[in-house]
Amino acid sequence: MEVKEVIVLHQENPIGIDRTPYFSWKLSSGKQNVMQAAYQIRVQDSSGQEIWDSGRAESSQDSYILYEGKELNSRERYSVRIAVWDCTGDLAEASSSFETGLLHPDEDWKAEWVAPDREKKPSEPGFGRQEPATLFRNIWEINGRPVKARVYSTCHGIYRLYVNGIDCTEGRMAPEHTVYEKYLCYQTADVTELLKAGENKIEMYVADGWMLGRQSRADIAGLDENHCALYQLEILFGDGSIRRVCTGEETQWAHGPVQSSDLFAGEFYDANQSPRVWNPCVRKNFGYGNLRAQFGETVETVEILPAKRLLVSPRGEQLIDFGQVLAGRVRMRAHFAKGTRITLEHCEVLDREGNFFNNISGQKGVGDGVDQKDVYIASGLEEVYEPLFTYHGFRYVRVSGLEHVDPEDFCAAVLSSEKKNLCCFTCSDEKLNRLYENTRWSQRSNMLSIPTDCPQREKAGWAGDIQIFARTALQNADLTAFLSRWLENLSCEQDREGRVPIVVPYDGPYPKLGDSLNQIFGTSGKLTSAGWSDAAVLVPYQMYQITGNKRILVEQYASMKKWCDYVIRTAKEHVDPESSIPRETQEYLWNSGFHWGEWLIPSMEMAEDGKQRSMQTGPAYIAPFFGCFTITCMQEIASILERKEDEAYYREIAERMKQAIVDGILLRDGEPAFEWMGAYVLALYLNLVPENNREAFAGRLVSMIEERDGCLDTGFLATPYILDTCCLIGRQDLAYRILWQEKCPSWMYEIENGATTIWESWFSYQDGNPLYTSMNHYAFGCVDDWIFRKIGGIRPAQAGFKHILIQPEPDERLKEAVLRMDTIHGIVSCRWKKGEGGTFDMKVEVPCNTTASIILPDQSRYEVGSGTYEYHLDGKSSGR
Repeated sequence: MEVKEVIVLHQENPIGIDRTPYFSWKLSSGKQNVMQAAYQIRVQDSSGQEIWDSGRAESSQDSYILYEGKELNSRERYSVRIAVWDCTGDLAEASSSFETGLLHPDEDWKAEWVAPDREKKPSEPGFGRQEPATLFRNIWEINGRPVKARVYSTCHGIYRLYVNGIDCTEGRMAPEHTVYEKYLCYQTADVTELLKAGENKIEMYVADGWMLGRQSRADIAGLDENHCALYQLEILFGDGSIRRVCTGEETQWAHGPVQSSDLFAGEFYDANQSPRVWNPCVRKNFGYGNLRAQFGETVETVEILPAKRLLVSPRGEQLIDFGQVLAGRVRMRAHFAKGTRITLEHCEVLDREGNFFNNISGQKGVGDGVDQKDVYIASGLEEVYEPLFTYHGFRYVRVSGLEHVDPEDFCAAVLSSEKKNLCCFTCSDEKLNRLYENTRWSQRSNMLSIPTDCPQREKAGWAGDIQIFARTALQNADLTAFLSRWLENLSCEQDREGRVPIVVPYDGPYPKLGDSLNQIFGTSGKLTSAGWSDAAVLVPYQMYQITGNKRILVEQYASMKKWCDYVIRTAKEHVDPESSIPRETQEYLWNSGFHWGEWLIPSMEMAEDGKQRSMQTGPAYIAPFFGCFTITCMQEIASILERKEDEAYYREIAERMKQAIVDGILLRDGEPAFEWMGAYVLALYLNLVPENNREAFAGRLVSMIEERDGCLDTGFLATPYILDTCCLIGRQDLAYRILWQEKCPSWMYEIENGATTIWESWFSYQDGNPLYTSMNHYAFGCVDDWIFRKIGGIRPAQAGFKHILIQPEPDERLKEAVLRMDTIHGIVSCRWKKGEGGTFDMKVEVPCNTTASIILPDQSRYEVGSGTYEYHLDGKSSGR
C-alpha cells in the first residue's frame, strides 16, 4: 500500500496560507478490496516540535480532515506526516508541508499602501482610453545571500512583480477578481534564489484590471482611481537577522511601455518607452482588514497553441487561425523595424465569406469598449511580446501593420485557473468526442479567476451559469479551492436581508442594471433571481455530492440559510389579494419580483419579444420550482450536518411549497397548466407532480418533444435535466434522440457547424452567418454529466464517490467508450466494448477506500471493493 497525493487546503505544499488547513490523501495498493481502517496525522513546526497529533483515528475518512492543533504562527513552515492503516493491517506513510502567511494583518503588515504623487483620471471604455500602467520600485543592498526570502504582494488593479528583473508573480492576473472592499487577495512568492549580494531591485507593474476598469469597476463608494501597490519582502539571513523591504516612503514610481491597458479593450504597448523619470510615491491609508491570502488556483498559462494557418480574407485581411476558440492572448516574436506599429484584433468566428467578424453582442464592430485589440510598437530589437494586463476570447487574430505575416512568429497563450485535469472520455462516435472536447475548452476558458460566462464580452461571474454546470465542472477538473473562493465572495456580496446577486462579484454595470430592474419590478437591494441566486445553496451542495466536501457545507451554512430564509420570507410577504389562489397557498409560492426565467428558450429566443417572454416563465414556474428545490436541498444539507431543528423546519417548508405548487400551479384547473417544455421537465425531474398525474405530464412532455422532431426547447435552467427526465419516464430512447439530433437547436448542430467550444445560443449561426453572440459559454455543456453517467457508466452512489455505481447504458449507435475519472479517493474507470452477436466486454477500475456496484446490460449485478475487474457477456450469459 502507498499513500499518495497528500494535499493541504487542496494544494500541494502551499505557502502563504491564512486559514485553518485541512488534509487529504489517496491510497494505492496492488491488493483488492482495500479500505482504510485508520489514520494518524502529525504536524511539526519549523523547530521540530510536534504541535498536533490526531492520534490513531479509526476511520475511513481520507479527505477534508481539519487541523485541530495549537495556534499557528505567521510565516512559519510546518511539516505534515500522514500514517494510514488499511483493512489488512498494512501501514503506509507520506509527508507534506505548508507555510503560513500573515495571520495577524494589523501586526504583520509593515508595508504601506502607496500610489503615484498625482491623481489618475477615471478610465473610460475603449482602446487607448486608460492612463498608462504604473511601475513601482524599491532598490536596496544586502551583504551575502539569504537563507529564505518571501514577498507578500497585492495592489489596486492587476500586477506583475519582478525581483532583479525576473518575473516572480504568483498568477498571470493577480490579485484575482474578488469583492475588493471585503476580500482582496495577496500572493506569496518564494524569491530566495532571486536575491544576490550587493544591489537588488523589486518592481511592481500595475494596470487597471477588474477593480479600476470601467466595465468591471468595483462597486465601492468613493473608490480611489489610482494604481496602488502593497508589497513586503522579508529576507532571513543565516545569523537569524531579518531585513524587510516594503512599499513606503522609499518607493518610487514611473511610467513604462504599457501606454494603456484594459481587460476588455486591450493593451497598447510601446517598446520604445522605458522609465526615465522616477518620482516619489504618496502613502495611502487603506488598511489591511480586507486582505486575504490567495486560496485556490491562480490564473496561469496552461497551454501554448501554435498558429494553425494564415488566411487572407476576401477583404484582404491577414488572419491567423489558431484552430480553437480559447481565452488568452497572442505571444508574438517581434523582430521588426523600429517604430513598426502592429495591431492585433481578436475574434471567435469569421463571417460567411471568411472575413474578420467581431461577434460582440450589442455592437457591430467597436464602440462599446470591447475592442479585443492589442497594439505593439517595435523598438527595433528582437523580443517576445505578450500583453501583460489583458486577455481575450478568440480563435482568429487580424494582423495589421505588417506587409507579410509569418504565422511561425505567433502562438496563443491559453489562460485559465483550471490546472489539474480529472477526467478523460472517448467513445466510438467522433462527434460526441468533439462535444466533450468543446465542453472542456469552454470550461477551461471560463474558469478564469472566477467562473465567468464568456471570455470576451462580459467576463462576469454569472451565478446561474455555474449553478447548472458545477457538477460537470467538478468531475472534469479539480476546482474545489477555486469554487470555495468564489463562494466566499458570494457570501461577501450577500446583503443583510439574505439577497444574493445574480453576478458575483457584483461590479461593473450590474449594480445599475439591478437598480433599473428593481424600479420596474418593485423590488429593492441587490438584484436576485431564481436559478441564479440559488447558486448560494446549489453549488456547495453539488460540491459535496461530487467531492464529499462536507467542509464547504459548514463554511457556507450561514449564507445558505440566509438565502433560503429570504426566499421563504419573500413568498410569504408577497400575496396577491385579487388572486383566486387561497392565501395559505400563495404564502408558499415564490412567484413575485424579477426573475430571468428559464432563459434562452429556443422557441422564444429569435422572437422580437423573446427575452421578455422568457422572463415571464420566472414567476410562472421557475421561481416557485427552484424555491422548492433549493429549500429541499437545504433540508438535506441540514440533515448531513446533523442540524435537526433546521432539518425539520426546512422539510416542513419544502412540503408546503410542493403542495402549493400542485394546488396553485400544476393542477390549478385540473389539467397541466403549461405549454413550455421546460416546465414539464422540471416538474417531473423535481418530483413535484402527484403520482396519479405523472403519466399525463410525461405524455405531454413526450408529445412536445415529438412535435419538435426531437429538438430541444428548453432554456438555461431546464436543459440540464431534460435527458434525465426522459430516462425517468422510461424514454431513454428519446434522450438519445435528443443527444444525437443534428438540426438546430441541438448539441450536434453546433458540431456540424464547426464549433470548438459550447455556444451561448443554439442559434449562433443563421443562414450560414454568425450572430452577435458568444461562441464560448460553458452552460449548455452540462450535458457532460449525463454522458458520464449514461455512456461512461460512472456516477457517485454516495457523496464523493465513496460508493460508486458503474452501469453504462449506451444506445445502439455506440460501440465502445472509455471514461476515466480521478475522484477524491483515486482513479475510477470504465472501458466497455460491444462486439458481434451481442457480446459485451467491460473492464472496471475501482479506487482504494471505496466500493462499487457494477451492473451489466443484462442487469447482472456485482458488489465489489477496490481493484480491477473484467466482465464478458456472450449474448446469452454474463461472466466475470
